[in-house]
Amino acid sequence: MRNPRSGSRAPAFAPVEDDQPDTEAGALPFKLGFLLARSRYKIIYGGRGSAKSWSAARALLLRGAEEPLRILCTREFQNSLLDSSHRLLADQVVELGLSDFYTVQKKTIIGANGTVFIFAGLRHNISKIKSFEGADIVWVEEGQNVSKQSYDVLIPTIRKPGSEIWVTFNPDLEEDEAYQRFVVWPQADSKVQKVNWNDNPWFPEELRREKDHLKARDLEAYNNVWEGHCRSHVAGALWTKEMFAENRDAAPENEAGRAKLLATLRRVVISIDPSGCSGEQDRRADEIGIIATGVGHDGIARVLEDATGRYSPNEWAIKTLEVFADVQRGGPDADALFLFGRRTIQRGFQAPTTGRRHRRYRRAAY
Repeated sequence: MRNPRSGSRAPAFAPVEDDQPDTEAGALPFKLGFLLARSRYKIIYGGRGSAKSWSAARALLLRGAEEPLRILCTREFQNSLLDSSHRLLADQVVELGLSDFYTVQKKTIIGANGTVFIFAGLRHNISKIKSFEGADIVWVEEGQNVSKQSYDVLIPTIRKPGSEIWVTFNPDLEEDEAYQRFVVWPQADSKVQKVNWNDNPWFPEELRREKDHLKARDLEAYNNVWEGHCRSHVAGALWTKEMFAENRDAAPENEAGRAKLLATLRRVVISIDPSGCSGEQDRRADEIGIIATGVGHDGIARVLEDATGRYSPNEWAIKTLEVFADVQRGGPDADALFLFGRRTIQRGFQAPTTGRRHRRYRRAAY
């Protein structure tokens, strides 16, 4: 590939084997050689120190030197260019020996052949993002922080024939939109690759010491930060999956066992936390929380049923009635706790199997 401005040959663009000490400009980690191939989606995810962003920046600059491209570099929030990948790309222009080809301006990077890099945030620029339908490539950096709403606007906007969507991210929670959309349910024309520190042939000793220190101190954090595993719970959560697992009782095996358990309870509460979710396919809102909890005469509270899920308003109302009716069979009257912030339900509802009308509500303001 020749530099169109100077006529000199640009650095070779080739993947490097993990054990190869080659640091030639233009080389990429071996696993990321797929950046050379054409595909609608290119997804790179994994732990820190894996050269995800570094490799994407290099590949885009080299692609832009081969042919004129309009490249949109974006992330969920970009209050200034300091929050963008502008500096990373500018540094790689120098590393690749392309300073004679690319002009690094204050807000853009422009190639001698007409290639242009544009930088924008998603969250507060939805109307602006819709104007980028002529983009050849969009690079979404820190994709784990991008909302479903932003992806839903961005992806249909990139509609030019042969256009590509690149996403780089560090996994956080398994239910996050980026992980679900691109890793769990990738589209057919996708190149998806997980990379970690041990896939980076230029992994520095400074980061190796940081990695080893965290592994010795906090294995779960290490697995998320350096090995690219999803976290099991939000940092600082009062209740974790491990805590539930350690305190879980075996479920009753038959109706007699169920009746025996319900007979030990002195109160049952059905907690409902509507989130504004419109249905199973709605990923913009949180799940609707529906949990039945029983307090025994021994003072111990037990979760009887967790029916949390993505429901439309009508669906979560029906599901609540089903849970309500189920715990009424053999158990004490149940209260319904609706977590509506400063709103509350004013009407009672008919429990389908008991014939009893319930108006026992509590409101939790938050």
